[in-house]
Amino acid sequence: MAVYHNESRNRWTYDFWYLGTRYQGYCLDATGIPVKSRTAANQAERDIRQLTSVTTKYTRAHDVTISQVVADLRPHWLVTASWDDKKRHIREIVDFFGPATAVRDIDAARVREYMDFALAQPKRVWRGGPGRRSGQPNSARFWKSQRARRTPATVNRYLSVLRQILKRAVELRDPITRQPVLEAVPPIKDMAEPKRRARPIPEPVLQRLLEILPPHAVDAVVITLFFGFRLGEAFGLQEKNVDWLAEGIRLFAEDVKDHEDTFLPGSQEAMGYLRSLAIESDERGVRHLLTHRQSDKYPWRRLAHVRSAWDRAMDVIEKEYGCRWRWHDLRAAYITHVALTSGAVTAQIMARHSSFDTTRAYIDVADEARRIAAERTALRPALQVVRKVPDKSP
Repeated sequence: MAVYHNESRNRWTYDFWYLGTRYQGYCLDATGIPVKSRTAANQAERDIRQLTSVTTKYTRAHDVTISQVVADLRPHWLVTASWDDKKRHIREIVDFFGPATAVRDIDAARVREYMDFALAQPKRVWRGGPGRRSGQPNSARFWKSQRARRTPATVNRYLSVLRQILKRAVELRDPITRQPVLEAVPPIKDMAEPKRRARPIPEPVLQRLLEILPPHAVDAVVITLFFGFRLGEAFGLQEKNVDWLAEGIRLFAEDVKDHEDTFLPGSQEAMGYLRSLAIESDERGVRHLLTHRQSDKYPWRRLAHVRSAWDRAMDVIEKEYGCRWRWHDLRAAYITHVALTSGAVTAQIMARHSSFDTTRAYIDVADEARRIAAERTALRPALQVVRKVPDKSP
């Protein structure tokens, strides 16, 4: 029996003999995740047999498969902060080309086919919140497909992984002839990405939002404006994150995008607001600071999102201001305010941007000198002559 299901451990397992040696283990996919079906287990067992045969003889360049190159790169990828994302990218790439496909068979035409395939896939959104990791077992159910297709920016992240695989193949050599597994990396050009500028929510709109949003959504908006939180950071906030002595918020590496512990100082008003939220959460028996319940019949729970309340508020805002804003535009309002009041360097630090180019997109919007220059254009004599005066005649 080459493949069987181990009921006690709920794992598909392979068990076979090769050249007088017995090989046993769990059936894993290309990213190291236990497989869930017999078909996948059989494929994993075939890959193991192939790898086993490779270890007992010289590996010829033309025999090296994409799954073997991935296995060679896996130890390097495991220690990167983006490993959870890479696993999804690797799984799709290996499934598309086929784990037993020789790397030399992946030419420019096949790369273009993959680019078309990747761009046609539906956009998927993570609904597991900040408390779960996308790479954990059974996490697939928290990925929700949307009607929209992937953006070029998303496809470029997949192409980056494919480029790394093929570059590694160029570095690998035939043990006998010393020829590379792949002579050259096929052209893999990133797709053009639309350059979107920051669009901070203006102060009058913010004031109007705070008037029409329900109280639990107002709390989420206020702490975002105080600290410039990203979406998951705001709704994942707990009292353990509040440093009352240092007067600020401590975000832990496992809960934030850049995977690095961060301290965000808070004003006296911000700390007072957090104190009131902490008192409420203690009284309600909830660890998170943002809480909500549907009615008096239901218990208090952590607030996971405010999508419905935000959409309803945006319906009102669109009627009054002729425009809609995203939740992320609250963070943009925070960053542009810091840039205007405290300078570009402080804005980058407070926004936690690793690259100043990211901060620059916000600073361009908040450039007060450009605003003053635009105002002065209206003072030109020629424009003063042609200025229209409303006709008050009946």
